[in-house]
Amino acid sequence: MRMLNATSQLLLQYVPADVTVARICDASGVHTDYVVRYFGSREELMCQSIEAAFLGVFLKTSSDDTTRLNVVLEGNVDVMQLSQARVRTIAYLLGCGVSPERFQSSQKLVLESVFSQSNNPNVGDRTRMNLILMGTLLIQALGAFAEVNDMSALQKQDMLAYIGYMSLTGETVQTVLGWDEPQAKPKKKKQPIIA
Repeated sequence: MRMLNATSQLLLQYVPADVTVARICDASGVHTDYVVRYFGSREELMCQSIEAAFLGVFLKTSSDDTTRLNVVLEGNVDVMQLSQARVRTIAYLLGCGVSPERFQSSQKLVLESVFSQSNNPNVGDRTRMNLILMGTLLIQALGAFAEVNDMSALQKQDMLAYIGYMSLTGETVQTVLGWDEPQAKPKKKKQPIIA
């Protein structure tokens, strides 16, 4: 637990390449051999630490009093810093050869959690999921590229407000893009008759 916590804290402070085994072990007060002994590699330790840190947001906000989206939009959690560290670390780990499948289960949990709390009765499930995917992608992109684009704190907050507003405009998007219509079934090809 100390190594997981130290790694997640270091990933909030440094780019992933600078989160070395020596730095992790120094921060957690353990010998460097422990990384391989308990996690197999530094990359696996990083995977587990970002998953634990990010999913902690969802565990902390499990009450019925507030939705996880509200926690994000109201700024109760520095989701931008957490998202930025998560996306930056995932991109780094993908570059190190970690399979994208490694992150699919935690991402699925995030999407399902937001979907279950989406409360606009005027949109269908297809629209709801598409808006959630777009909002998630925007938050992840914002986390990854806010610094590159030199965005101010106010601009970041404006973007989060826009993402929160997407669900309110869902009916218009749904109608214009035809997401409220049933999907056409693909036509079956006729099988040639063999004599």
